[in-house]
Amino acid sequence: MKKGLLIAAALLVSTVAHSFFIYYQSQGGYIAGTNDGLSQMVPFKHFLYETFHKGNLVYAEDFGFGGGIITQLAYYYATSVVFWLTVAAVSLFDVLGLITPDLELWLQLTLVVSIIRLAVVLLLATYAYRLFHVRTFHAFVGAVLYGVSVMYIRHVTFWEFFADAFLWVPLLVIGLERIIRLGRADFFIVISALMLVNNFYFAYINLVFVFVYVVFRQFIHFPEDRLRRRQQWLLYSGSGVLALLLSAFAFIPATYGFLQNERPSLEHEIDLVRFDNILYDSRLFIIPAVFILFALYRPLYRQTAFRLFAAMSLLFTALHFSPHVGSFFNGFSAPQYRWEYLASFTIGGAAAVGLSHWRFERNAFLTAAIGTIVFYLLFGLFGNVTWPVGLVIFGLMLVTVASLWWKPLLAPYIILASCLIVFNGYTKLVLHDQAIVKTNESFVNSSDYDSAEQRELLALVQDDAAPLERLDWMVPLRNNTPIVQSFLGTSLYSSILNGNLLTLYWSDLEIDMGRESVSRYGTLGNRANLHHLLSSPYWMRHNNVASEAPYGFTLLAESDRYAVYESETRLPFVRTTTSTYRQDALKDASILTREQAMLTGVILEDGNEAPLPAQSLNFTMEATDAELEAETLRVTMDDGGIDLIPDVPATATGDLYVSFNIRKLEGDGFFIKLGGYRTTRKPEASIYRTDLTSMTLRTPMSERIPLRLPEGTYALENVTVEWEDYATLTNVLQETNQRPDIPVTWDGPDLDFTIEDAEPGTYAVLPVPFERGWRASVNGEARDVLPANYAFSAIQLDQGRNEVELTYRPPFFRITTAMTLLGLVLFISYLIYVRRKEHPFT
Repeated sequence: MKKGLLIAAALLVSTVAHSFFIYYQSQGGYIAGTNDGLSQMVPFKHFLYETFHKGNLVYAEDFGFGGGIITQLAYYYATSVVFWLTVAAVSLFDVLGLITPDLELWLQLTLVVSIIRLAVVLLLATYAYRLFHVRTFHAFVGAVLYGVSVMYIRHVTFWEFFADAFLWVPLLVIGLERIIRLGRADFFIVISALMLVNNFYFAYINLVFVFVYVVFRQFIHFPEDRLRRRQQWLLYSGSGVLALLLSAFAFIPATYGFLQNERPSLEHEIDLVRFDNILYDSRLFIIPAVFILFALYRPLYRQTAFRLFAAMSLLFTALHFSPHVGSFFNGFSAPQYRWEYLASFTIGGAAAVGLSHWRFERNAFLTAAIGTIVFYLLFGLFGNVTWPVGLVIFGLMLVTVASLWWKPLLAPYIILASCLIVFNGYTKLVLHDQAIVKTNESFVNSSDYDSAEQRELLALVQDDAAPLERLDWMVPLRNNTPIVQSFLGTSLYSSILNGNLLTLYWSDLEIDMGRESVSRYGTLGNRANLHHLLSSPYWMRHNNVASEAPYGFTLLAESDRYAVYESETRLPFVRTTTSTYRQDALKDASILTREQAMLTGVILEDGNEAPLPAQSLNFTMEATDAELEAETLRVTMDDGGIDLIPDVPATATGDLYVSFNIRKLEGDGFFIKLGGYRTTRKPEASIYRTDLTSMTLRTPMSERIPLRLPEGTYALENVTVEWEDYATLTNVLQETNQRPDIPVTWDGPDLDFTIEDAEPGTYAVLPVPFERGWRASVNGEARDVLPANYAFSAIQLDQGRNEVELTYRPPFFRITTAMTLLGLVLFISYLIYVRRKEHPFT
């Protein structure tokens, strides 16, 4: 095949593979899972494009409470090669006035990028397979088996950036073969460095593949191999070091972001084996019939290349059934099945070699054909396959087997057609019908995602708010609503987050989010103190829960469905204090005590004062449709539980903070209602639970507080009730109002403010998340940025006037920049060296 014909074929096959999604998008649909697709993938692409065009390449103040772009978004798109190429193209069309780069455009671009990406994958895999003495057309067929696989389109639909992983495997194989055959590591170094920059998570998976491939190549040799084993390992090691140096500027901060993230360890046992019907209806990995036939056809094992690819394919197929392997590829966390594209690549290679070296031998073929049919019968009968799917897959298998018997020249075309049929059938029946049937223009513009009614109220708030003031609002279950609707919010959903913020929510302040889940934070638990401390004077909810507005908030505006409340008072963005409290001394203090300490001073690792404890109340408990014995609560009907009756004066105002430890003994998920507030806890088997049982919920003052639960048996321990009369907040507001305003400028990585007449021992306290990478100067002199109030920042000031400047750079910026520059020098030196020798190291 000529190059032009090969490129055209790759684009044609890729387009046909996406034919159902092309039709779906023409009808107003979008290729994005209703959960992560709409909540993360598309919003993050739009967000990063807008952030980059503002000139913010390393930090964004509107990423939740603020966060480093590389440390928290490199897992997604921040350093993705494909995304940066897309940004370049979109920017060009934007400058020419041909497009509007809004959220809808990024929804539509998923299809275009996927078609182009898959075509490139086919071309790269074809080139890789040709290195093993495979005809171009047969290599292309093998590439289709690799790229046009169910995992590719599954990734595109749910976690679009996952699909980029398909690009690197053939490139790595090309680089490895250049080392083994030519003694040249230049290509492998460049590809490895780009892969490490692109995505550290899939770099880990791909490097495992590199190790497996290299080990197999130690025992399976080709006539072209020039390097001895020892020389190969020297080049592998040196290449790895150079690639790490070149990628250090992005790879190290991204890895640091992953390591400082907080995620509970998996508590329940991992199954030894997990059955998956890989011949018919697996959602992850469907083996083509041609590979089953070839794997059973003994004459093909005379080919060295077939032995290489078949052996790796059989290994990866066996590993697919092990959840422990899924855990290994997911960083020894909960099993995730994202690595099976490695098996698709080796299967494609085996098929390409088998087609190119096909020689019909009757007895061997009959044995292989019968064995293939038996496998399909067994998996079909015992795999709970639906009849329509089973008949189609079984029929395609029979046609494939028959073609290799009667018309071998026709077999590649049948394999291509079968692959496209399975791909589009999976797209329609699994991805569309079961997952994204509602992902369309109507849903995206609905109240479940981003409605015009919500936008109108948001516009009103943004007109009213000061530049750094936040709004506590998110569409239920969508913590990235602030990114979607472009406002400063209090919620975020990402697999990699600032670990300090997560522990703040989970344990330091026990801020309930309305549901239990990892990888996200959201809302401030309707707690007025936190709204003041974190510059969040606006609160928006559905009308039916408006009664839960934080204390002191009054109605600002409302629509048919929603209401916006505003705090009548404000604390400044930058507060100053001379009172410091030691964080360790507050370990046994109540949550409300910690809140009040944050108001009256600042909590530091080396504070020196003790805060006054919050007002604890006596109370009694009465069971309703439940039985309470010691610390065991048996709820006999849904919405049963206990009533808490606090001992407070009849004229008391303010809020009550109710704290308790709770766990459902049956282990399933459950809801909790306290007064008018409702939250949920996940089943103990869920991989997304926080594994924390301690809770603190705020509720408006009441003589009787109903705590309601579903039917079941609960361990209910350490119940306490505290009274927040907001005297502390009122006093702090009065003191603050007597001080001059502190103008603040915060633009991405730069934050500046000036404080006049600071007393000795004064600290400036900011609601800016503490993160490695912040540097401060006070009156031109370097000053440490201190972790304060568990997750935020403080700076010690000088007496008198203080001009404060904060600047953010990615963690280890100077070291990683030096490493990358050193890597460039060494790599250029290596290129100069190898140009002088035709075959270095051989």
